[in-house]
Amino acid sequence: MRQTKRRRKRGRPQASQQTVGREGIIASARKLLESLPPHRVTIVMIARHAGVDPALVRYYFSSRAELLFAVVENIVTTWTAAHPPPHAPPAEQLESWIRGMVDFAQRTRFMQRLMIEECAEAKSPEVRQRVRDFNAAAVAGYANLFDQGQPEPLQAVDPLLFYIALIGMAEFFAAAQPMIQPLLARRTSTAELAERYKDFIVGMVLNGVVPRRK
Repeated sequence: MRQTKRRRKRGRPQASQQTVGREGIIASARKLLESLPPHRVTIVMIARHAGVDPALVRYYFSSRAELLFAVVENIVTTWTAAHPPPHAPPAEQLESWIRGMVDFAQRTRFMQRLMIEECAEAKSPEVRQRVRDFNAAAVAGYANLFDQGQPEPLQAVDPLLFYIALIGMAEFFAAAQPMIQPLLARRTSTAELAERYKDFIVGMVLNGVVPRRK
Protein backbone atom coordinates (compact mmCIF):
# COMPACT_ATOMS: atom_id res chain seq x y z
CA MET A 1 0.00 0.00 0.00
CA ARG A 2 1.44 3.33 -1.07
CA GLN A 3 1.86 5.85 1.68
CA THR A 4 0.93 9.43 0.92
CA LYS A 5 3.30 12.14 2.03
CA ARG A 6 1.66 14.37 4.58
CA ARG A 7 1.81 18.05 3.73
CA ARG A 8 3.55 19.99 6.48
CA LYS A 9 1.33 22.56 8.09
CA ARG A 10 2.31 26.20 8.12
CA GLY A 11 4.35 26.81 11.24
CA ARG A 12 7.84 27.08 12.57
CA PRO A 13 10.48 25.99 10.02
CA GLN A 14 12.21 22.65 10.42
CA ALA A 15 15.49 22.75 12.33
CA SER A 16 17.45 21.73 9.24
CA GLN A 17 16.36 24.92 7.45
CA GLN A 18 16.72 27.43 10.24
CA THR A 19 20.21 28.38 9.06
CA VAL A 20 18.45 30.42 6.35
CA GLY A 21 16.25 33.06 7.91
CA ARG A 22 14.15 35.95 6.74
CA GLU A 23 17.13 38.12 5.73
CA GLY A 24 18.70 35.27 3.76
CA ILE A 25 15.50 34.81 1.76
CA ILE A 26 15.33 38.57 1.05
CA ALA A 27 18.98 38.49 -0.08
CA SER A 28 18.24 35.63 -2.48
CA ALA A 29 15.23 37.45 -3.94
CA ARG A 30 17.26 40.63 -4.33
CA LYS A 31 20.04 38.72 -6.13
CA LEU A 32 17.58 37.20 -8.60
CA LEU A 33 16.04 40.61 -9.29
CA GLU A 34 19.42 41.93 -10.42
CA SER A 35 19.12 39.90 -13.62
CA LEU A 36 15.43 39.01 -14.00
CA PRO A 37 12.31 41.16 -14.44
CA PRO A 38 10.10 41.08 -11.31
CA HIS A 39 7.22 39.14 -12.89
CA ARG A 40 9.53 36.17 -13.55
CA VAL A 41 10.76 35.86 -9.95
CA THR A 42 8.59 33.30 -8.16
CA ILE A 43 8.57 31.96 -4.61
CA VAL A 44 9.75 28.56 -5.88
CA MET A 45 12.65 30.21 -7.71
CA ILE A 46 13.62 32.25 -4.64
CA ALA A 47 13.45 29.15 -2.43
CA ARG A 48 15.63 27.20 -4.86
CA HIS A 49 18.20 30.00 -4.95
CA ALA A 50 18.23 30.16 -1.13
CA GLY A 51 18.46 26.37 -0.87
CA VAL A 52 15.27 25.96 1.16
CA ASP A 53 11.77 24.55 0.80
CA PRO A 54 9.15 27.02 -0.50
CA ALA A 55 7.24 26.35 2.73
CA LEU A 56 9.96 28.21 4.61
CA VAL A 57 9.51 31.26 2.39
CA ARG A 58 5.77 31.17 3.10
CA TYR A 59 6.49 30.85 6.81
CA TYR A 60 8.25 34.21 6.81
CA PHE A 61 6.13 35.96 4.16
CA SER A 62 2.37 35.67 3.83
CA SER A 63 2.51 36.40 0.08
CA ARG A 64 4.89 36.93 -2.80
CA ALA A 65 3.99 40.65 -2.78
CA GLU A 66 4.99 40.93 0.88
CA LEU A 67 8.36 39.34 0.11
CA LEU A 68 8.97 41.62 -2.87
CA PHE A 69 8.12 44.69 -0.82
CA ALA A 70 10.56 43.50 1.85
CA VAL A 71 13.18 43.51 -0.93
CA VAL A 72 12.24 47.13 -1.74
CA GLU A 73 12.66 48.12 1.91
CA ASN A 74 16.01 46.31 2.10
CA ILE A 75 17.34 48.07 -1.01
CA VAL A 76 16.21 51.50 0.15
CA THR A 77 17.61 51.00 3.66
CA THR A 78 21.00 50.11 2.18
CA TRP A 79 20.89 53.14 -0.12
CA THR A 80 19.78 55.74 2.42
CA ALA A 81 22.58 54.75 4.79
CA ALA A 82 25.05 56.41 2.39
CA HIS A 83 23.43 59.85 2.51
CA PRO A 84 24.18 62.86 4.70
CA PRO A 85 22.69 62.96 8.19
CA PRO A 86 19.54 65.03 8.77
CA HIS A 87 21.55 67.81 10.42
CA ALA A 88 23.46 68.58 7.17
CA PRO A 89 22.41 71.84 5.44
CA PRO A 90 19.24 71.36 3.35
CA ALA A 91 20.98 72.20 0.06
CA GLU A 92 23.69 69.62 0.79
CA GLN A 93 21.08 66.98 1.60
CA LEU A 94 19.13 67.78 -1.54
CA GLU A 95 22.21 67.51 -3.77
CA SER A 96 23.08 64.17 -2.21
CA TRP A 97 19.56 62.82 -2.78
CA ILE A 98 19.60 63.95 -6.42
CA ARG A 99 22.98 62.38 -7.19
CA GLY A 100 22.06 59.26 -5.26
CA MET A 101 18.74 58.86 -7.07
CA VAL A 102 20.42 58.85 -10.49
CA ASP A 103 22.98 56.26 -9.31
CA PHE A 104 20.23 54.23 -7.65
CA ALA A 105 18.10 54.13 -10.82
CA GLN A 106 21.06 52.88 -12.85
CA ARG A 107 21.91 50.11 -10.40
CA THR A 108 18.32 48.93 -9.78
CA ARG A 109 16.57 49.25 -13.13
CA PHE A 110 13.79 46.90 -12.03
CA MET A 111 12.86 49.06 -9.01
CA GLN A 112 9.91 51.01 -10.41
CA ARG A 113 8.40 47.93 -12.06
CA LEU A 114 8.76 46.16 -8.74
CA MET A 115 7.12 49.02 -6.85
CA ILE A 116 4.28 49.63 -9.32
CA GLU A 117 3.46 46.28 -10.93
CA GLU A 118 4.20 43.96 -8.01
CA CYS A 119 3.57 46.06 -4.89
CA ALA A 120 1.36 49.11 -5.59
CA GLU A 121 -0.97 46.89 -7.64
CA ALA A 122 -0.77 43.90 -5.29
CA LYS A 123 -3.96 42.07 -4.30
CA SER A 124 -2.99 42.43 -0.65
CA PRO A 125 -4.43 45.64 0.87
CA GLU A 126 -1.72 45.47 3.54
CA VAL A 127 1.05 45.62 0.93
CA ARG A 128 -0.69 48.45 -0.95
CA GLN A 129 -0.95 50.39 2.32
CA ARG A 130 2.74 49.85 3.03
CA VAL A 131 3.57 51.19 -0.44
CA ARG A 132 1.46 54.30 0.27
CA ASP A 133 3.15 54.77 3.64
CA PHE A 134 6.58 54.30 2.07
CA ASN A 135 5.99 56.97 -0.57
CA ALA A 136 4.29 59.32 1.89
CA ALA A 137 7.39 59.12 4.10
CA ALA A 138 9.60 60.04 1.12
CA VAL A 139 7.41 63.03 0.28
CA ALA A 140 7.47 64.10 3.95
CA GLY A 141 11.27 63.96 3.86
CA TYR A 142 11.39 66.38 0.95
CA ALA A 143 8.77 68.57 2.64
CA ASN A 144 11.12 68.84 5.61
CA LEU A 145 13.96 69.99 3.33
CA PHE A 146 11.78 72.74 1.90
CA ASP A 147 10.45 73.75 5.32
CA GLN A 148 10.96 77.48 5.77
CA GLY A 149 11.58 76.94 9.47
CA GLN A 150 14.89 75.24 8.67
CA PRO A 151 18.22 77.01 9.08
CA GLU A 152 19.42 78.06 5.61
CA PRO A 153 15.97 77.27 4.13
CA LEU A 154 15.33 76.44 0.49
CA GLN A 155 12.56 78.09 -1.46
CA ALA A 156 9.15 76.52 -0.98
CA VAL A 157 8.51 73.73 -3.50
CA ASP A 158 5.64 71.25 -3.68
CA PRO A 159 7.33 68.14 -2.22
CA LEU A 160 5.03 65.67 -3.99
CA LEU A 161 5.69 67.17 -7.41
CA PHE A 162 9.41 67.34 -6.68
CA TYR A 163 9.41 63.64 -5.69
CA ILE A 164 7.58 62.69 -8.90
CA ALA A 165 9.89 64.82 -11.06
CA LEU A 166 13.09 63.50 -9.48
CA ILE A 167 12.03 59.87 -9.93
CA GLY A 168 11.12 60.62 -13.54
CA MET A 169 14.45 62.29 -14.31
CA ALA A 170 16.44 59.48 -12.73
CA GLU A 171 14.40 56.57 -14.08
CA PHE A 172 14.23 57.82 -17.66
CA PHE A 173 17.99 58.30 -17.80
CA ALA A 174 18.50 54.70 -16.68
CA ALA A 175 15.80 53.18 -18.89
CA ALA A 176 16.55 55.17 -22.06
CA GLN A 177 20.22 54.22 -22.50
CA PRO A 178 19.56 52.39 -25.82
CA MET A 179 18.13 55.66 -27.15
CA ILE A 180 20.76 57.90 -25.55
CA GLN A 181 23.89 55.93 -26.46
CA PRO A 182 23.74 56.59 -30.25
CA LEU A 183 23.67 60.33 -29.51
CA LEU A 184 26.94 60.31 -27.57
CA ALA A 185 30.33 61.21 -28.93
CA ARG A 186 32.37 58.06 -29.54
CA ARG A 187 34.68 58.59 -26.58
CA THR A 188 31.96 59.48 -24.08
CA SER A 189 31.24 56.65 -21.67
CA THR A 190 27.96 56.07 -19.87
CA ALA A 191 29.70 56.81 -16.56
CA GLU A 192 30.95 60.17 -17.86
CA LEU A 193 27.52 61.08 -19.15
CA ALA A 194 25.96 60.09 -15.81
CA GLU A 195 28.27 62.48 -13.96
CA ARG A 196 27.41 65.29 -16.37
CA TYR A 197 23.72 64.49 -16.01
CA LYS A 198 23.91 64.62 -12.21
CA ASP A 199 25.73 67.96 -12.37
CA PHE A 200 23.04 69.23 -14.74
CA ILE A 201 20.12 68.22 -12.52
CA VAL A 202 21.80 69.52 -9.37
CA GLY A 203 22.51 72.86 -11.04
CA MET A 204 19.04 73.16 -12.50
CA VAL A 205 17.31 72.29 -9.21
CA LEU A 206 19.51 74.18 -6.78
CA ASN A 207 19.58 77.30 -8.94
CA GLY A 208 15.81 77.23 -8.73
CA VAL A 209 15.33 76.46 -5.03
CA VAL A 210 18.33 78.02 -3.28
CA PRO A 211 17.53 81.65 -2.40
CA ARG A 212 19.71 84.18 -4.17
CA ARG A 213 22.03 86.09 -1.89
CA LYS A 214 21.38 89.83 -1.81
